[in-house]
Amino acid sequence: MSSVDGRLLPGRWTAPFDGTNPSELFKEYAEIAKSLDTDAWMFGKATACEAFPGKFMSEGAPVGEDGKIFMGNRTSSRLFITIDQDADILFTSDRLRGDNILTILGKNATSDYLASLEEKGVSYLVVDDVHNLRKVCTLVKHYFNINTISLQGGGIIDGAMLAQGLINELSLVIYPGIDGLTTAPSIFEYLGHPEERPADGQALELLSVEQRPHGIVWLRYKFHKL
Repeated sequence: MSSVDGRLLPGRWTAPFDGTNPSELFKEYAEIAKSLDTDAWMFGKATACEAFPGKFMSEGAPVGEDGKIFMGNRTSSRLFITIDQDADILFTSDRLRGDNILTILGKNATSDYLASLEEKGVSYLVVDDVHNLRKVCTLVKHYFNINTISLQGGGIIDGAMLAQGLINELSLVIYPGIDGLTTAPSIFEYLGHPEERPADGQALELLSVEQRPHGIVWLRYKFHKL
């Protein structure tokens, strides 16, 4: 979900014209997200830390073990996935919004951090390179039977997935408000050289346009690889 100028920080968006509480519009977004019927949904680290703002202060040594895996609690119909390159998100629960958690970690994850995840029932997967998202997705599919993921930002993880050609469809929910600040993050924030073109070789085909309550517009695009 973005403002009409493609920005991603809801706290900065202008209010609905009719005085509707913005929370009602975010409920509409959540309903749309669930209607996509994916096996999992995903945040990048910055967005995940908004839900779990604490930081784990480790005193252990890095495990340094590629492929280490822990199957935690798995009773929800979907999984919530995040990629934590620093291995320090302080999870206070094994669930986010009712869905069990899987966190992807690098080999810098420490033994005491992994122990804390296991104690809480949070699943984890240690990989040699958290930035190799194609490999990450392959392993998540293999070990956790996840075939479809609703990637819900922020802009950095969206941009990384875009650059690696891993997006099949764009489901864009437009909130009827404006941010306007040049430096506010946008839908895709690829961290690369100015001459790089992360969307090269990809084209969009409009699948549908739907007007939703409260002035929301829902656009769906299919990605074509050229």
